[in-house]
Amino acid sequence: MTADELVEVAQNAVEKVHLDIAKPGLKQIAKFARNGREVVNMVQILAGLAQTNDRKSITSEDIEWVVESSQLSPRMDRMVDDSKAIGLVNGLAVTGPNTGALLEIEVTVIPAKEKGNITITGIVEEESIGNSGKSIRRKSMAKGSIENVVTVLRSMGVPAEQYDIHVNFPGGVPVDGPSAGTAMATAIYSAIYRIPVSQTVAMTGEMSIHGKVKPVGGVSAKVRAAQLAGVKRVLIPKENDQPLLHQLEGISVEVVDNFEDVLSFCLEREEEQVFPFEQIAINKKSI
Repeated sequence: MTADELVEVAQNAVEKVHLDIAKPGLKQIAKFARNGREVVNMVQILAGLAQTNDRKSITSEDIEWVVESSQLSPRMDRMVDDSKAIGLVNGLAVTGPNTGALLEIEVTVIPAKEKGNITITGIVEEESIGNSGKSIRRKSMAKGSIENVVTVLRSMGVPAEQYDIHVNFPGGVPVDGPSAGTAMATAIYSAIYRIPVSQTVAMTGEMSIHGKVKPVGGVSAKVRAAQLAGVKRVLIPKENDQPLLHQLEGISVEVVDNFEDVLSFCLEREEEQVFPFEQIAINKKSI
């Protein structure tokens, strides 16, 4: 949900409990909620607090107390711009039921003295899934996914083993490694060859060791999140394609079948420039 939609939900919830609240207070509530249910829960707590103190209104001090006591974190509504960046790619993640988010992935590479190493930072190694007193622990698959990505790059002739590769996920969010495969591969490719990536593009998709882009979950929520963040083009696996995604305003949904498709859509080409992966293909044909 957008911030404006959350503000509207908060306004309706406050009216139902017959209390008053200033406009900044509604925005303050929306800032710390990711969906309508969380907004309603906050308003119910705030209503109880106000009624306990025989007040007819919710104050900013009430909201600050709820945020502090519940240890709530503000929503991270990241917006993209028209810039280009080397080693920086917009991935997409699912953060809750039918809720997606832009996932920033950044990569730096340093020539290795011997065999290159891979470092991954910023990921949540384990997370709890479930409620009602029952939960399971899920380990992140990001490290295994990176190994697949490096295998694909090496098969394309990219000298990934000659570099120390550092992949970082700012924000410390839970990362489903496989679904970030295309984004990680693109960021590494960009960093090694110093080719900028358009920041108005976002992507999701698992990468097989043969360079195929495999289907992932939560694509509808991810595309909507990209739309809200100002993304102009989003890349999804061919097998995840559905007509409804192409009806969203202000965003172009492109289906990709392999990693070469991904690179063709998101790398910023200079006039008459031939990308390294294209030159490799040309060389193979000439043999």
